[in-house]
Amino acid sequence: MPDDQRNARTDSGTAIEWPTLAVFIATYALWGVATALVWPVSPLLATLLTALAIAQYSSLTHEVLHGHPFRSRWLSEALVFPAFTVFVPYLRFKDLHLQHHFDPNLTDPYDDPESNFAAPADWAAMSAPRRAMLRFNNTLLGRMILGPAISCWALVTGDLRAIRAGDRRVALGWGLHLAGIVPVLVWLGLLGTMPLWAYALAAYL
Repeated sequence: MPDDQRNARTDSGTAIEWPTLAVFIATYALWGVATALVWPVSPLLATLLTALAIAQYSSLTHEVLHGHPFRSRWLSEALVFPAFTVFVPYLRFKDLHLQHHFDPNLTDPYDDPESNFAAPADWAAMSAPRRAMLRFNNTLLGRMILGPAISCWALVTGDLRAIRAGDRRVALGWGLHLAGIVPVLVWLGLLGTMPLWAYALAAYL
């Protein structure tokens, strides 16, 4: 839905978007059932269902950063505080995605943080194996297999440089993310039956 329609709906007096909230509840329920109840019955099914729940959770984080389902930003962001995705901090995703939206030079490798392109000079300086890896990453299969690892590596290495340079906003994003991983680990340790390696696999998928 276009942002102007979303803003109009928010301004019309609707304090809670119930359909979005219902999807949140269903996603949390699926995640809890898959990690706690399904694993002893079928590890494969549990992993796939957990991956589905995490993927839906990721989609919902996109809704939250655009101001849904509550008028209150803090209340909406509380819904995505538990870091189901484990690999990508919500605040970093929010900042980078909004930068992508406000960037007039979409797909520009220097200006657009979500670009998968390389500048000609950078491409010429790359080794042949790295070029082959990036070419493969631009296919559907490559994006599914290598895409998460490449994106996470680029995010983590770039953010570490930013933190060392004194970027407090980036440090805050990772600090909140690490805090958000705690309830996930507590759930998996106390109530869940899924081992950590399987959860990490589901999150990667």
